[in-house]
Amino acid sequence: MAFSLAAYMILGLAAFTSGIAKTGVPGLAILGVVLVPLVIPAKLSTGYVLPFLIFADVLAVIYWRKAAVWRHIIAVLPSMFLGIVIGYLLMDRIDDAVYGKVLGAIVVFILSLDWARRRFELSFPVDSRLFAWSMGFLAGLMTMLANAAGPVMMIYLLAMNISKEEFVGTNAWLYFIVNLSKVPFSISLGLITPDSFLVNAFMLPCVIAGGAAGVLIMRAIPDKTFTALMRFLAFAGGVKLFF
Repeated sequence: MAFSLAAYMILGLAAFTSGIAKTGVPGLAILGVVLVPLVIPAKLSTGYVLPFLIFADVLAVIYWRKAAVWRHIIAVLPSMFLGIVIGYLLMDRIDDAVYGKVLGAIVVFILSLDWARRRFELSFPVDSRLFAWSMGFLAGLMTMLANAAGPVMMIYLLAMNISKEEFVGTNAWLYFIVNLSKVPFSISLGLITPDSFLVNAFMLPCVIAGGAAGVLIMRAIPDKTFTALMRFLAFAGGVKLFF
């Protein structure tokens, strides 16, 4: 596939924001999901976005490798893998517009519940196995269908009341494992090809630059501001899935 200079600039920006998202501001990953379809057909674009995310995952795991809270990762991984398999089976059977609106509605609903819990001091069983499995399944489904699990996992990790360093570290390891597991499915669907991967490799410096910027941004943001930003980006990401 031949690209114009403007298309390469958009892909470079998507790669840069992927780096920032993985090392500093997780919610920005949704920008890559939004930007790449501007120059590549929507479904095919997921095969271009995924390697950007994996490159950035490697940077994040290297930098934040000691900050992960593994019990929160282990709690959601089984249901995430199940969601990925279901997403793979559905990918050629469901219309993009339909599942985007459904998943967007789910994200906004979950965020509304989270807001109600904090506003009215309600008690939701966020430490329960059902909560972890439900969030993991939704995240797995969304990450396979649209590389858009970020809003769901931000809600899950925010509910765990961990520090911003633990948030980023846990998110990094979780998605490093999950995104790698998606590669065979994406190749099988023809979404990742030698040509698409060559474009990804060409954009690697943009991912690295974004990763460095993400660390600087994350360290400069106070904890309360970080939490508020994550909630806003999760909500914005959920709304974006409607369109």
